[in-house]
Amino acid sequence: MRLLHVLRNKKYLALAIISAILMAIIYPLIQVQATGGVSNLDVWFAVISPLNLILVIIFAMLFGIFLSFQIFNLRSKVCSVSSKTTSSLGGGFATLLSIAVPACPACLSIATLLLPASLGIAVAGFFLRYSSLLLALSIAILLLGVYLLGGFRKD
Repeated sequence: MRLLHVLRNKKYLALAIISAILMAIIYPLIQVQATGGVSNLDVWFAVISPLNLILVIIFAMLFGIFLSFQIFNLRSKVCSVSSKTTSSLGGGFATLLSIAVPACPACLSIATLLLPASLGIAVAGFFLRYSSLLLALSIAILLLGVYLLGGFRKD
C-alpha cells in the first residue's frame, strides 16, 4: 500500500505521530471550552463513554495519518488535483464535524456557542444523542480521504 510506503519515511511518520498527538491533546481542550474551560478537563475524562474515547483515539490517529499522507501527495504531485481537493475538503469536514460533536455527555457542543440559544440547544441535543455515530462518520470520511488520495493502492 502506498500509505505504508509513505509512513516508512521517518519524516512523514514523525509528522503523523506529532499531528495525532496534538489532535489527541487539542480535542478534549476544545470540547471543554463550552462548559467552563480547562478546569473541567477532568470531568471530560471521567464521563466520556469508553466507546467515544476509543473513537476519539482512532480519530486522532487517522487525522495524523491523513494529514501526513495529504502533505506527501501535495509535495510529490502524484495525485490528481481533483482527488487532492476532494480529500482535503473531506478531511476538513471530518475534523470540523468531529470537533463539533461533544464526545462526553456533560459537554456542550462548540456549535452551541455559535448559534442562537434555542437552535444551539437543539443542535447540542442532536449531537449528544448521535455522538458515537457522528464520530464514526468522521472516521469514515477520513478513511475515504486516504482512499481518494490513493493510500490503499498497491505501489
